[in-house]
Amino acid sequence: PVRHHLTHAATAYYFSGFDSATVLTLDGSGEYEASVVWKVKDGEFEPVLSMLTSYGSLGFLYEYIMDAISLGKLEGPGKGMGLAPYGRESEYYKKLKEVVKVDPEGDIPFYITNGGKVVKTKDKLSLFFLYRRIAEEFVGGKIKWNPKGEMNQDAANIAWAVQKVTEEAVLATAQWAKKHTGEDKVALAGGVALNAKANMELHYARIFNDMFIFPAANDAGGPVGAAAYVYEHILGGKMKRQRLRNVYLGPEYDDDTIKKAVQDSKFRAEYIGEDVNPVADLVAKGQIITWYQGRAELGPRALGNRSIVADPTRKEYWRLVNDIKGREWWRPLAPSLLDEDKDVYFKDPVSHEFMILMLRYKDEEACKRVPVTCHVDLTARPQTVTRDQNKTWYDLIKAFKDIKGEGLIMNTSFNLAGEPLVETPQEAIRSFAVKGFDAMYMQGWLIYKR
Repeated sequence: PVRHHLTHAATAYYFSGFDSATVLTLDGSGEYEASVVWKVKDGEFEPVLSMLTSYGSLGFLYEYIMDAISLGKLEGPGKGMGLAPYGRESEYYKKLKEVVKVDPEGDIPFYITNGGKVVKTKDKLSLFFLYRRIAEEFVGGKIKWNPKGEMNQDAANIAWAVQKVTEEAVLATAQWAKKHTGEDKVALAGGVALNAKANMELHYARIFNDMFIFPAANDAGGPVGAAAYVYEHILGGKMKRQRLRNVYLGPEYDDDTIKKAVQDSKFRAEYIGEDVNPVADLVAKGQIITWYQGRAELGPRALGNRSIVADPTRKEYWRLVNDIKGREWWRPLAPSLLDEDKDVYFKDPVSHEFMILMLRYKDEEACKRVPVTCHVDLTARPQTVTRDQNKTWYDLIKAFKDIKGEGLIMNTSFNLAGEPLVETPQEAIRSFAVKGFDAMYMQGWLIYKR
């Protein structure tokens, strides 16, 4: 067995390419801890600070408050991050600041108070009641609204407050960690590390010289960290010190399996191989295409093997694509872009393959060029793509650029609301069939619905 936060720390460190680094593991709860600051050098993990869940869980705080504004507990934090930019500073923010105390110069960088007191307990059941009570008192009773209907400004203002306080706490933790570890690089994991906007604030704060976020940052990455740690510390192996650049690690389906699935579907189809120019042409003409090839992505983001693709220049497609997927109309849609074009669109960008680091668009003009992938606060959660990383995916974006002049496409995950990413060819065809997609590229086959 490997302790929960140690598995997170192992994913962050071993796949960062760093020899030594500060590692931040931030989540809801693992055993009795919610946040741990590590100093890691040459594979030796030193916990510098361990924060009890009862007085330091950003994950639980976010989850329970999102549940209180009708976004749900498990999917709520991801939705809340997209809702927050529609909000503004309000009494909710002031009220939450009385609960969450942030102090990068203190003994701990942040803590959560209940009735003005810090609660220290390891009892799981009382923890759930504690955070539920904090959420209910903060929100003032559950806000009942239909997130797919008209915007509820109170819900948006609450999301803004929670997101803002989370960012402040993450930055304070980073500042505290830099001071107490002396390291100039940082690696992150844990569910809170999926908060791409908090990661963005950390990126632009320049507290560290380099940053890595493990793509399956939440508990889905735990087995990976446990395996890596045991391999090096128990079995006597040696992990390579190189950065993870590719997460296409799911099962493979050979060409014969794909061909049979296409033929069984009875859709009109033609084999185009790796010549994706016909797909780019359809996207440029306004068709919404599902894209399926190779091995599925590790982690929660579609990165060009289980994706939905659309023209980012057609503003009305923001609502249309969300509607087809069954998502709330206000949720942002992400871009995938040629790595060499990142400076065309974004302010002080870095190459980032995994879509868990937001960036700010350079200005409103850059946003106006690709309005589907520009959120209301002029940010996006991009995937930068090189040809070495994913040849066919890169070629699709390049072909689209040749037609429309934008080296960027809209890319969202190939799944319907409430479902995981499609995995098998049959699942892909089912989801393609039941919703309003126009065509599908499936590992060399171009399938037409009409």
